Formats: sequence, structure tokens, C-alpha cells
Amino acid sequence: MILNIVLLGRTNVGKSTLFNRLIKKNVSIVHHSINFTRDRQYGILKLKNSVFNIIDTAGIQLDSNKDSILQKSILNQTFIAIRESNLILFVFNIQTSITEEDKILFEVIRKQSKKIFIVINKIDKIKNYHYKFSEYFCFGIKDIFLISALQSVGIKNLKNQIEIWNNCHLLLPSDSTYDTIITQPSNNLIQHIMVAIIGKPNVGKSTLFNVLLNKYRVVTSNIPGTTRDSITDTVMFKKKKYVIIDTAGVRKKYNNSIESLSVLKTLHAISSTYITLLVIDYTDGFNKQDIWLLNIMIQSGKKILILINKSEKLSLLEQKKIKDYLCWKYKMINYFYIHFISALYKKGIKKIFFLINKLNNNINFIMKSSELTKIMYQAIQEYPPKFMRGKQIKLQYAHPGGYNPPTIVIHGNQLVYISKNYKRYLINFFQARLNLFGSTIKIIFKNKNNPYI
Repeated sequence: MILNIVLLGRTNVGKSTLFNRLIKKNVSIVHHSINFTRDRQYGILKLKNSVFNIIDTAGIQLDSNKDSILQKSILNQTFIAIRESNLILFVFNIQTSITEEDKILFEVIRKQSKKIFIVINKIDKIKNYHYKFSEYFCFGIKDIFLISALQSVGIKNLKNQIEIWNNCHLLLPSDSTYDTIITQPSNNLIQHIMVAIIGKPNVGKSTLFNVLLNKYRVVTSNIPGTTRDSITDTVMFKKKKYVIIDTAGVRKKYNNSIESLSVLKTLHAISSTYITLLVIDYTDGFNKQDIWLLNIMIQSGKKILILINKSEKLSLLEQKKIKDYLCWKYKMINYFYIHFISALYKKGIKKIFFLINKLNNNINFIMKSSELTKIMYQAIQEYPPKFMRGKQIKLQYAHPGGYNPPTIVIHGNQLVYISKNYKRYLINFFQARLNLFGSTIKIIFKNKNNPYI
């Protein structure tokens, strides 16, 4: 069984920095803003002889009245993490004094009968920090650690003590549903499909994420920008394992450093998965922001599934009309699956897994030079390229040039004169013959040097 370690504490004490330091990856976004982290973030802590799930949580603000509904959702996520935990690292900022919030939270944890380490962070920010050390004895905890997560001071000692605790304490099995989320590599590990959920702010990505996982995993709200970080979790559906990433809403023009960090995390999520779900709000329409996002996803070479959310009131006939209109107006989406869903009312959810599997099966599609050349000549026979400057454009043979996105290299003469329309014709022709749904084909022309052939 994999044990869970939870990072807990008030906002802006350095939990996300410590999280990244422990897992040796920059997974959680680190920002000086108050209450930046809002959802649980999972990672893996590997020590010499043991492996743990480690969970980063949102900063606690028990007396906050601002965005009260949102604050309750954030608190709920944190308390779920407490219940799942085997060991809690209660993180403090040594620059600030212990507050009533800290004492109340500590009493909540104590009632859960969890093992607690007190971790005093940011010792690099203050001189003579040892004088403030005694202040933390009020909790009656002997395991107190002085660290600087930013400077990696005291981290080695903290890890050693975690391993000693793991070896010396007999812990009861947890009923946590997350015990097997992160496991050591194994030959028996089920092959998983990685999927990223992408879209503008407030289109329903986090609601969809929770529905796909069939649990309340991330905070949802009608306030744009609620999700600020990329959150990863897994789900089993019909004996297949899916790793799903919920990302922050992306706008073409972002307003502050927090949003720019979120955008970078979202772009990283696109690059790290093979399949992306573009979520569109039906009530908002398919607009320039969606086209911009779709272009980014196309350029990344990923398989794409377009989901039109909040469409519960549409009939099948209305859905077909909308789909036909989009394919007519935006030629680029003719070869993408378009699926209508309602994440809030859980409509059309099971078919998402079916379509993901279809896209995943196409990832290993292999193109052969002989087949590509044959298709190329079929295209020429139906619609030959026009003469340019008195010379005929000659397409001689084709071969594969890559797979993400599917790339075809065509060799010939006078290819520099091929028009954009003819190139688009060839792309559509190859797309139809190869039946490659979910991604767009890229064509590269290689011109021969001999102008007389």
C-alpha cells in the first residue's frame, strides 16, 4: 500500500515550493499571491527504500468571508486530503507568528489521529531563527523541522525522518481511494491513456474533470479563473486506465503573472499528452479564442476531441445542424470528432471514453511510402496541378516524415509554385483516404534541384 503525505498550512507558507522540492519536479505553480493554490496536487516522493503519494493543498483561511462559496469548496478539498493522509506535514512560515487559525486547524487534525510533523519554512528569510523555535512547542509535537524549501536547507533531514517514521510505525490500512494513484513502475502496470482538458475560462472543464473521475476532485465555481494550476488524477473505465489533466482556462490575452503561469502550465499539459479535449461553451459559441486554442493544439500535433458543453437543451437535430454549420464555416475541424455533452447533468460522458479510445488507436497508425505515393497519384488524376510559368508542376513520390502531427513529404519539381488551395486539396485528399480523424495532416514539399526534369 502506498501511504499518503499531505502538506497543510495557511496560505503562502511555501507548501508548493516544498512539494516541488520533495518530488524533484516543478509540478505545483509557485506564486507569492495569497491563496494561489486551490486544488489538491498529487506527486510522488521517492526515498531510499520507500515511495509515498504526496499531496499539496490549498492555503487555509478559516475566517475568510471573501468569495465564501469558493472558500468553502477550497476548504472541502483540503479536508478531503486530511482524511486521506497517513502523515501530515504542518507547514509554517517562520516570518509570521502562530495564529488562532493554526491552533484551530491543529485541533481538527489531532481529532483525526494523524501523525504530524511540524515544518517551519523560510528560515533563510530571518536571522537568529532559533529564537523563534520555542514558539512551536505549544502544539506538544516533538517532530519539528527547520527548513528552507527555496534553498533546500533541511530537506535531506526531513526526508530521512519520513523514512524512519515509515519503518518504525505500524500504520493501519487507509480506506483512501487514492492509495494506488501513484505507484512504482511495474511490469504488470496497466497501460494508461493520457488526456488533457483544454478550454477558455469558465467553460466547465473542472466540472467535466470531476464527472470523468466520478468524484469531487477539484474546486468548481462560476467564477472565471477558479482553476489556476494543472491537476492530474487517474480513473479506471472498462478495465482501462486514464490519466486526466485538468488545466486552467486559457485566454489569448492574459492580464497578470498568475494567469501567465497558468497558461504555461496548460501549454505544458498539451505537450505532455497525446490526446486533448477542447471544451467549448455552447452558450458562448465557437469564437476566436476557441480557434486560437485549436490552432495551438493542432500545431502541437496532438489528437483532438471537440466537446461542446452545456448543450443539455439541444435536440439531436439541433446538434446535427450546429455540427454541419461548424464544419462548413471552419474547414479545419472537418476531421475532428465533435461531441455534445453536459458535464453538469452528466450527459454524453461515457461516449467521451469511447472516442478517446478511437483516437488512441490511431496514434500507432503507420504510414507506408508505397501507399502514400499511390494516394498522391490518385489525387493528381482527379485534379492535376496547374502549369506555372509555362512549366508543369510534377509530383513524383511521397513518404512519411513524422507522426505528431502525421507528416507527409512529397518530392518533385517546380513545387515552390504549388498554390495554397492545391496544398489544401492534397491535405484533404490524404486525410479522407487515410481516415485520420482527430488530427490534421502536414505536408512538406521537397523540390528537386534539376530544373529541366
